[in-house]
Amino acid sequence: MALPSFNLLVLIVSLTFLLAQLFVREKHTSHILFAVFCGSVTMLLTKNISGNSIGAYQHLIGLGAIAICNGYWLLSRSLFRDKDAIAGRHLALALAIALLVFIKQSYLFASSTALIPVSSGSLVSHTLSELTKLLSSCILVLSFWEGCRGYKNASKQEKGQRILFLATFGLAVAINKISLSMLAADPSAREWVISSLILLVLVNTQILMFWRYHKPKQAVENHSTIQKTSNLYQDVAEKLGDAVSCAEQKIAENVKTLLIEKQLFLKANLKVGDIAKALNLPEYRVSKALRNHLHAKNFNQYVNELRIGYAKEILVDINKQKWSVLVVGLESGFASVGPFTRAFKAATGFTPNQYRLSHLENSALSMG
Repeated sequence: MALPSFNLLVLIVSLTFLLAQLFVREKHTSHILFAVFCGSVTMLLTKNISGNSIGAYQHLIGLGAIAICNGYWLLSRSLFRDKDAIAGRHLALALAIALLVFIKQSYLFASSTALIPVSSGSLVSHTLSELTKLLSSCILVLSFWEGCRGYKNASKQEKGQRILFLATFGLAVAINKISLSMLAADPSAREWVISSLILLVLVNTQILMFWRYHKPKQAVENHSTIQKTSNLYQDVAEKLGDAVSCAEQKIAENVKTLLIEKQLFLKANLKVGDIAKALNLPEYRVSKALRNHLHAKNFNQYVNELRIGYAKEILVDINKQKWSVLVVGLESGFASVGPFTRAFKAATGFTPNQYRLSHLENSALSMG
């Protein structure tokens, strides 16, 4: 196969891979960047194929080859980084290299068409070439680093993907550097090597893209089935939760009826088991209903609040001023004066006597 025919084959492969990215359903940033890379490679190959047949205009075609090294670096970042793969500073560096390539090709076109004297621009051409080579070399190192970083913590599949990337990239760079010195006197052989390396990188990168992002149909169907099952379980759980909540609400209302309307809270030594027995329910269901629907920490705390509220009414009743604290406590459902006094003070900040006296003083002041 002649070199122009081989270049045409590589060009067709590049165009095919570029168009293939358009038909990817779930596109990632990597697909867009690979398409850009393929586009730049296509322009480079078009320039090489056209050669001197179109004269200076080959340099205008070369303007399109501005995203090869820099584009592949961005692609490597998007492949192996989950977060902050491409930020503004990365795009700025890639655009700087693209701008240098653009300026260099523009200069070559201008000098080839005698718009700029060749002698006057030799320094500019040399500077642009060296600066482009320097930045491109840095980009190549950074691209190789993207495949290395995080390798130790990667999954088995991702390690395989990184090995493919590093082997392809490392082999291409190494052979290119070796051929640069060994084939310096044979431009045709050198071009054969470059075109072969381009084909290697294109094919292996497309394989890597497919490996990394392709999901087998069966896996997609399994994921869909799992998702539907999960949603079904969630709906059932919500319905069961609503049913349980309604049942608890009913239990709470029944507990409230027994304690308040039938005044069972006034019964000394009342326990949650007594209420559970009266409702023919397990104790834990009564306690849960109290916590969730009557906002009580526990049964005893709820009953004591009711008893203390009842005791307050007795203590401020004018007709019951002669009742002792013991009698008030017993009437309120407490078994003895000690627990009554402690519970009352914890709830109000006053002892029963202090509460009564405070109320009497306030009443006297309001009457006076």
